[in-house]
Amino acid sequence: MDLIATAAIVILLLSTITITGNLRSTARTAERTERKLDMVIKHLGIEGPAAEGLAPVTVAEIDRCIWSDRRVEAIKLYREATGHGLVEAKQWVDRRAESF
Repeated sequence: MDLIATAAIVILLLSTITITGNLRSTARTAERTERKLDMVIKHLGIEGPAAEGLAPVTVAEIDRCIWSDRRVEAIKLYREATGHGLVEAKQWVDRRAESF
């Protein structure tokens, strides 16, 4: 019985290590893809509505959310950064998305 329990623990541990490694690899791939996408956007000169008062890092994150079809998250980021209301934030994010 102890052998079966030990084998199960070893299999569980190896599975966890494998899954963790795969998640890290996927995260690195996503980060590289996002950096490349940011370079393409910059190279093409794609700009949406004016982003005055927003830090470039915030604008980049909002753009990544828009490109990844995570508009709710983009709206949330815009609202947190500007203090604007939901309707105004949604309109801004929609205009920015249309400019892509």
